[in-house]
Amino acid sequence: MAHFGDDELAGALVERVAIEDWIAARDDAGLDAGHWAARGAAFAAVLPDGGGGGGEGEARRSRRRWRVVLRAPAAVGLASRLVWQGQYLAVLAVESDPRRRDRVVLRCEAREA
Repeated sequence: MAHFGDDELAGALVERVAIEDWIAARDDAGLDAGHWAARGAAFAAVLPDGGGGGGEGEARRSRRRWRVVLRAPAAVGLASRLVWQGQYLAVLAVESDPRRRDRVVLRCEAREA
């Protein structure tokens, strides 16, 4: 698979992703009744992310990690997930690039629905 630098990645916002936010709620019995709510859609660059984890003493990850670049300001936070090509990507980190203030970089992990 091709490797892209940050500039090439930021210029390749060609994937369509849906953005969803977790809406926390409790039912009458106090049980979790939260749900995912559609927030909108955006164009993104999505690439496998080999960074982070896997060091000595850490549990081996079985979930795939992704690096996703969106045009800022994207209303995405740690209570968000992306839906991309039928996969759910939980947002683990949100970073801004001081060299490209019009972009936000997300570190995501594939999860079950």
